[in-house]
Amino acid sequence: MQEETTRSRWLLLLEPALVTLLALVVSAGLGVVGLFAVAFLIEPDPIASLVGIERKLEVRLIPADAETPPALEATRLSITSTFDSVDVIVVQEDGGEWRLLAWVQDDPTGDDLAAITGGLTDLGWDNVTPMMTTQQRLHGTLENPHRMRSYIPPAMTGQAFMFILIAWIMVRWRKPNALGIPVRPAAVVSWGVGAALIAFLGSTVVGGGIHLAGLEVQEQPWIRALMADSSALLALTPWIVVLGPISEEVFFRGYVFRRLFSRSGPAAAYLASALLFAVVHWHPVGFPMYAIIGLVFCWVYRKTGSLWAPILGHVTYNALVVGIPLMASPTP
Repeated sequence: MQEETTRSRWLLLLEPALVTLLALVVSAGLGVVGLFAVAFLIEPDPIASLVGIERKLEVRLIPADAETPPALEATRLSITSTFDSVDVIVVQEDGGEWRLLAWVQDDPTGDDLAAITGGLTDLGWDNVTPMMTTQQRLHGTLENPHRMRSYIPPAMTGQAFMFILIAWIMVRWRKPNALGIPVRPAAVVSWGVGAALIAFLGSTVVGGGIHLAGLEVQEQPWIRALMADSSALLALTPWIVVLGPISEEVFFRGYVFRRLFSRSGPAAAYLASALLFAVVHWHPVGFPMYAIIGLVFCWVYRKTGSLWAPILGHVTYNALVVGIPLMASPTP
């Protein structure tokens, strides 16, 4: 009898996994609807703006002087002076390399490419080899910060809405037990900020271990692209630093952790909440880092009994992750 009870408790893990999948599928559908809605509102040719073909210029850049890379603003201007209308970013990669991305309207001529090569070489970049590719504009949306400013907000808003709505429905339906009497607001603040610092330190240590194992852990590509355009990053801060963390904590701690804690026990609750949280971030190499972060926020929720503590911790953590590299990056 006890063995059957234990098995049924672990089978409850299927519920949050399936509900998470449902939330992802529905939010993805809302995201697509949001993309097309924005396109019809702001683009002269909305269909072509998403599914049409665009030209992308890509240049791998290695600074001749590793200690002092060339000025990034001058690097961008060397491209915009060649083309009349162009979006340009310079993204820092691991290993001392940089990557220049530019979206142009017309195919460059041989003289254009020669001018680009000469101009970037004169600025102090080595091994300059411009490459032109074509891609669907929808595919390039998460590379181009200028377009992200328009298209990411509706997509992230739709995802956040669905995660919060589904979590609310499941909590109302399943009625999981409370974790205890919530601590006072002052304690929520101290626990939340402390959790952010612990999560930041823990993910940094785990990331260092992954690096020692021979794998490179980079921030997600769209975040790196945004960090190359401070104005776009600032415009999207409410979604990246505030709305995203709130919706994730409501779902993964407010529903998943709380539901399993009372029915399947602490081990299942911590494991499911942390692993599902890591899965939805779509970062295979960084999976252990996200799992550690999820465990920390589960722990602070359990300790305080207040969902505001992990929410504050998550908001603070995202602010650190976005803000520190941005402030440390070379001034454009």
